Amino acid sequence: MLRVSLMGIVLLAACADPYYPPDSGCGLTCRDANIRDAGTFADAYTYRLPLTRPLGECLPEDEAECGCIDGFRRYDTCGWCPTGFYPDEYAGVCRGPDYWDPNPGGGTWVDGCDVVITDGMERDGATQNPYTTYCATGKVCGASADADGTVFKPLGGRCFPVSFCQAAAVADPPVPTLHCVYSDGTDVIDGPPATGACPVGDPRQPYCGGVCGDDQRCPLQPFGGFITPVAPGFLGSCVGFSESRALGVCAYGNQRCSRGNTGPNEGTLQVCELGYGEPCACLVTHPQLDESRWLQGYVVLASVCRDYQLHFPGSSECVDAAWNPLPSP
Repeated sequence: MLRVSLMGIVLLAACADPYYPPDSGCGLTCRDANIRDAGTFADAYTYRLPLTRPLGECLPEDEAECGCIDGFRRYDTCGWCPTGFYPDEYAGVCRGPDYWDPNPGGGTWVDGCDVVITDGMERDGATQNPYTTYCATGKVCGASADADGTVFKPLGGRCFPVSFCQAAAVADPPVPTLHCVYSDGTDVIDGPPATGACPVGDPRQPYCGGVCGDDQRCPLQPFGGFITPVAPGFLGSCVGFSESRALGVCAYGNQRCSRGNTGPNEGTLQVCELGYGEPCACLVTHPQLDESRWLQGYVVLASVCRDYQLHFPGSSECVDAAWNPLPSP
């Protein structure tokens, strides 16, 4: 039974990020007349934009004048940033774009997050899973210290390397405005375990973060099939890596599954299945912040979910919209 809400479609479409082939010379700002023709973009669902520009800069004079944190010039102690870098209100440093296209007319791209870790029911009349996105590169979310992860105060901000969050936690003077969190809302402390090599996964939803690095963007995801043709749409989010899991996976969409929300979960999974033409599932990782109150799952291909579970059998599971374990393939 098709249960895709109109609001869900609007949310997904609003985040559309057109795909430009790496050899097109189109940069990140121009549009292609055939953007809705998925056949023209055969590698759209597997291409990972390499991030070619360092996020921060710390020259000797920066260190002397303002201080630096993990290679980022501090903004909170000086009040200005050099050309090409912009103040981050939570991290208190000068941050550059994750990608900068040097071609004439080229644009920039900045990795960001806007995470709701509840089931969304604190919003009066909620009828769907809350809108939520996480970093697309394997970095972690540099949120505001007063955000609580509800629909009213989501964990939002720009994304930073794990090493920056570790350095900011012990910086002098301190950075009281920053709270670095993983995709499940748990705190970044020691970073993911640095064990093993990055395994080969499905190139449409590849492994990312932790031992798989943070220097490539997740592929664009297919969107459509309900009222529009399937075509490259929005970016995947790199989710699942944590203090106990050494790597994450590029998940689908800008909504998650949540326990007890069977109807909205069906719609969320249906959008994924329409895009890929094959079954999708909810990847649930443990522990989460308060599992007695709410529990979330990331939307991934069912085959990807089962593969991820093989790597972390003690802290991940694959469920359907009603929160039943997936049957064996």
